[in-house]
Amino acid sequence: MHDQQFPLYRCSANGLNWYRIASFAEFTEVQRVGNRYILHRIKAETYPEKVRIMELVGLEHGSSECSRMEYENALSKSA
Repeated sequence: MHDQQFPLYRCSANGLNWYRIASFAEFTEVQRVGNRYILHRIKAETYPEKVRIMELVGLEHGSSECSRMEYENALSKSA
């Protein structure tokens, strides 16, 4: 699993979150809340954050691959 080529792009099962995984220690999330899009930049320092990245990389809990274009479209709506 550690032979991944980054960045990886993922989206949540409910279609309200898009992720750009830069490495096993860092990701960016665009979260849709109502009509707003919120940007979160996470540097994984705690165990739960590191586990979250591993889950996204492994496509667990209903997350799926998405394209760079899908991620960037959501990113462009965040302010």
